Amino acid sequence: MFRSLAPAALILVSAAATTQARERAFDISVGGRVHVEASSSSPDPALEGRFEFEDGIDWRRARLVLNGEFLDRFTFKIEHDIASGDVVPTDVFIEATPNDGAATLRAGHFKEPFSLSIQQSSNSHSFIARPAAVTALAPGRNLGFMVHDRLAGDRVAWAVGAFGDSDGYDMRPGSDWSMTGRLTGLALNGDEGSDPLLHLGVALSHRQPTADAVRLRGRTGVRLAPRQVDTGWLPADGMRLLGTEFLLARSSFWLQSEVLSAQVDLLPVGSPDGRSARFDAQYVEAGWFLTGERKAYSRSSRSFTRLRPKAPIPEGRGAWELAARWDHIDLSSRSTLGGSQQTLSLALNWYLRDNLRVLANYVSTDPDGAGSVEHAGLFLHFDF
Repeated sequence: MFRSLAPAALILVSAAATTQARERAFDISVGGRVHVEASSSSPDPALEGRFEFEDGIDWRRARLVLNGEFLDRFTFKIEHDIASGDVVPTDVFIEATPNDGAATLRAGHFKEPFSLSIQQSSNSHSFIARPAAVTALAPGRNLGFMVHDRLAGDRVAWAVGAFGDSDGYDMRPGSDWSMTGRLTGLALNGDEGSDPLLHLGVALSHRQPTADAVRLRGRTGVRLAPRQVDTGWLPADGMRLLGTEFLLARSSFWLQSEVLSAQVDLLPVGSPDGRSARFDAQYVEAGWFLTGERKAYSRSSRSFTRLRPKAPIPEGRGAWELAARWDHIDLSSRSTLGGSQQTLSLALNWYLRDNLRVLANYVSTDPDGAGSVEHAGLFLHFDF
């Protein structure tokens, strides 16, 4: 139902916005993004026999978006991805902000308030793919309601929401329903310049698994690589996620880290002794701008955001960034043998303009006791 209604809603809102724009009832903008990824993998023979590795080039994202405001207190976003050949909704929601300064209400299909990396737009990541720690343990987009607000002079932000399984749009842990919340604070409230900015955060999610089953799995640093750690489907009647966040920006240096865990309540068929299973993951990534830029921070998403080069082409040479990431995930607990892996990623990124960049990544993944695999990836990003 949602798949068929979303494109119709996009057409209707676009038509209404065009009709009402003259009367200033609507303020609208149209945009999009195009992401193309190419990668090559070199696995050890032991891994090549167990997994299917692909080399090639593929569409990563191809999205069209309509943003708008109306009646002074309502905003909406309608975004669809067509990279797969189908029209797939990503962000489709409406927000209402009361005039008295109360918290903002959001309803629709959007990211649950969990994980620093998830909240950061794919337009501003320094690596081709998010860490396996995040892709395995953090929920993504789902259908639901959320209330959020910023307090204490914008230094503290909170968000809490209730969500339902959105018909398979979310490829991370699915659920019949979930309650998810995030609290962040700026311990050091640095602005643009050399003053340090220090962000701390915590997120919780209680989830009721679909059909009493949970599956956790993580991908390495390129899209065409297989998922080498996987719990398979676990019989479970509940799951709780916990995430902690750390972010630091000072001058041209930046650092970001998260520690995540999942506590899965196994059913007797999966755990005769009635015990739960716990899975842990963490990553640390850091970077340095060789051309002197500072990593920008978004007060609304509470994450890093779009970089604006000091000297964009053609007038200048753009911005150059070096970055590195260590990523570890362990999906084995008691009788569950999902495997573990650690990954090292290196990046050299060229930001030609604020909406055009090229990322070059080298990724080395070492699954526990199963050999290693090296990936080379190239990523082109353009948005408008």
